[in-house]
Amino acid sequence: MELAFSVCLRACGLGLSLFFFLVLLGGVPTVGAETKAAAGSLEATLERIRNAAAGVQTISSRMEQEKHLAAFNEVLKTSGRFAFRRPDCWRWELLKPLTSGISVCGQNGSRWHENGGRKQFKLADEPWLRHFAVQVTAWTTADFAFLQKHYVISLLSQSPPSLKLVPKESAARRLIAALEITFAADYRYVERIVIRESGRDYTVTKFLDVHTNEPLPGDFFQ
Repeated sequence: MELAFSVCLRACGLGLSLFFFLVLLGGVPTVGAETKAAAGSLEATLERIRNAAAGVQTISSRMEQEKHLAAFNEVLKTSGRFAFRRPDCWRWELLKPLTSGISVCGQNGSRWHENGGRKQFKLADEPWLRHFAVQVTAWTTADFAFLQKHYVISLLSQSPPSLKLVPKESAARRLIAALEITFAADYRYVERIVIRESGRDYTVTKFLDVHTNEPLPGDFFQ
């Protein structure tokens, strides 16, 4: 699934090796006090995220992205926007330097590129996009029951709330070494994602001017 996710982002021209997430704890016969405390802090943080996200029906924001290429000492910059509406509608779109994007609502989707027009699709016919859509929806709605199956997580910081996620599958780790996710101070949404690849390359995505629970156009996810 993580492999499909990475392929999707590259194929759509979205510039991320994107998005998504969480957590497996336990299985150690003897756990010290420090480990128990860390696990408790992590679980408390996840619970706060889950509770805060439950009150969010829509999200819309600007998006700025930087791809850091170590081999060329170069930073590639793009910008765009992200939007989400419960239960499963979302739109990820780049506007500069080129326009491209993907949107999904239920079992139907659309992808577009300024040089290739727009194509409608059904998730049932696009397995890799279906996997991508499931992860986007799970992360945005804080569906940790699903996300815990695919990532090992640690708590990087409580203020601001920040998590580190490592893919459980070795094949996925060859593409993505880790994700670093920073949330808003009120835990309601993601403010920053760092995707560290198996080499030294990494991508930083920032979500800016975030608005929650505001009406979105009815055709925004078509």
